[in-house]
Amino acid sequence: MLTKRLLLLLVLFVCLAGALEVAAQDEDSSKAIKAEEFIKDRPGTTKKSSAARYKPAAKSPTTAAADTPPPGTTFAQLGVTFWRFRRSLVGDRTKELVEEEEGDWTLERIEEGTPLATGQMVRLSIESLSRAGYLYVIDREQYADGTTGDPILIFPKQKTRDANFVKAGRLIYIPSTSGKFRIKPSESSKVHVGEIVTILVSPEPLIDPAQLGPKSIKLARQQVETWEKRWGASATRFEMQGGAGQTMTEKEQAAGTDGSSELTKDDPAPQTVYRVAIKPANPIVVSVPLKFRK
Repeated sequence: MLTKRLLLLLVLFVCLAGALEVAAQDEDSSKAIKAEEFIKDRPGTTKKSSAARYKPAAKSPTTAAADTPPPGTTFAQLGVTFWRFRRSLVGDRTKELVEEEEGDWTLERIEEGTPLATGQMVRLSIESLSRAGYLYVIDREQYADGTTGDPILIFPKQKTRDANFVKAGRLIYIPSTSGKFRIKPSESSKVHVGEIVTILVSPEPLIDPAQLGPKSIKLARQQVETWEKRWGASATRFEMQGGAGQTMTEKEQAAGTDGSSELTKDDPAPQTVYRVAIKPANPIVVSVPLKFRK
């Protein structure tokens, strides 16, 4: 009799656990944000509803996770996709040749925060989803003791200074449409654990184009810190559910290569979306970590 009671209790426990799991999944689904919400400012009309959904990457107390922004502010949204190079497979529709590497390579999406091994090749694509403006991308080395290296302006450069005006639907690839970053920790007295990529979209130019050179230039640390202190705001990060591992589409590849091509509402949305609540006249300032595998 005791054994039967224990068995009955076990069955009831399993059924209850299953019901709670289904309820939690239903609640998560109801809270998910449709891709249309983030790409509504892209050109074109939606022919079909996208199945893509976004969820906050982590629970956040920031106002950017709320349904409405605080008084005097508006939501600004920035899309970023980390692309990881891998050897091409037979079924891949987009392929690239990489200098000094044999064979074809295909780019696939990864989530922000995915640790990258030494030698791994990556590329970033950036899209200003809700505001038009001038794009600036700053890179700093990150060390194990929490400090960072000197800020380096990696976009724009002299040859791209006329191409840094961005808007919804226009992709900017960093370092370029055919370039790549290769993970290689610096040899210094500090332990190099990653990079901090700071992205700014400003309604007005922040840097005189005459200061730009053919290569990346070093910026004054105080200047960058002033921008961050003046305009920075906590961001809520949203990740596309099931997006990691998807390969670059032909339209995404063309949009980055041809400055006149733009993504429409029917094209893939960014893998990661950052939402900040800021004053309407303020630039967007978002810092994105690039982590190295230990």
